[in-house]
Amino acid sequence: MGSVKDVLKKYGVYPHQIRKISERLYQVSDGQHVYALKQSRLTKNTVQKWEQIYHQAYALNLPNILPVYLTRQSDLYVKMDDSYYYVTPWIFEYQQSREQAITNGFETIGNIHAKTKQSISIDTDSILGNFRQYRQKNAELQNILLDYVSRFEQNRFMSPFELQVCTHYHVLTRLLPELDDHTVRFMNELESDQKWTYCLCHGHLTLSHFLHHRHTYLINWEQAAYDHAVFDLTTLLHGQVRHYDLSPEQLVELFSAYNRKNPLNTSEKHLLTIYLLDPAHYMSLIDNYVEHPEQQTMIKRTQLLQSAFHQLELGLKWSTLTQYDDIPESESESEA
Repeated sequence: MGSVKDVLKKYGVYPHQIRKISERLYQVSDGQHVYALKQSRLTKNTVQKWEQIYHQAYALNLPNILPVYLTRQSDLYVKMDDSYYYVTPWIFEYQQSREQAITNGFETIGNIHAKTKQSISIDTDSILGNFRQYRQKNAELQNILLDYVSRFEQNRFMSPFELQVCTHYHVLTRLLPELDDHTVRFMNELESDQKWTYCLCHGHLTLSHFLHHRHTYLINWEQAAYDHAVFDLTTLLHGQVRHYDLSPEQLVELFSAYNRKNPLNTSEKHLLTIYLLDPAHYMSLIDNYVEHPEQQTMIKRTQLLQSAFHQLELGLKWSTLTQYDDIPESESESEA
């Protein structure tokens, strides 16, 4: 606790009460104000980028980013014993439903993405080349998955994990063509537009990082970077699937809150769907089961596989329920 008090002195804060909330978070009261003291995971290689985020938040007037207090020396952090500490106001949250929390979260990140969004013209050759390789890799997955299913079915008694894979197989056979269709349509959009958008991305976007008290704040910007908005959105949507209390249909409906702040264009819609349909994580769990069977318990493996499968189910529903402005090649050919 001594080091915590030493850090607080740098801010001119002399605490009456310090509560340890978690391994890296303290609630501090000086009798007049309540603060949050965070022992961050920042390093000498990342702290400068983190500082820039807060300078930009001030310059661009981003009120949804919870401000960080300055030390007496006007620094944003205190370095002590190889750790970086920073102090913010403590936000006492209002109780709200998960639907309202997600809506507020979508509005908040949509506002941040919109205010920081930039568009650049790009040479699409390398990007299109990467997506051609991606299509080829996904085309091979059907046979790889079929080989796994055939191998598992030869076992006299399948394990719970193997039974899951065999049960999921028919869904994956529907998913892969859907993924390829969106990949082709995204590539077509990119070829015709040749522009790429990027914005300030949180980098670790979970619902727990949104705090609601009259106003919605987003905290913990330690992994932030300028990147494509779909990376934040994929992380946030995947996180909601684990709770099982909201259907994909509800998530699609709630996502309109994001689109009101930062509407996605056609290529961005396809790119988001591609990430939601991407089976790489699901396949890696099967690979690990076959190659390193001793690494995890069966219960843990089945939980991870089921979670990954639910994420893919969200992708399939998302693909069906999202309105895209282009016409799939199969439809244009049938009309001709």
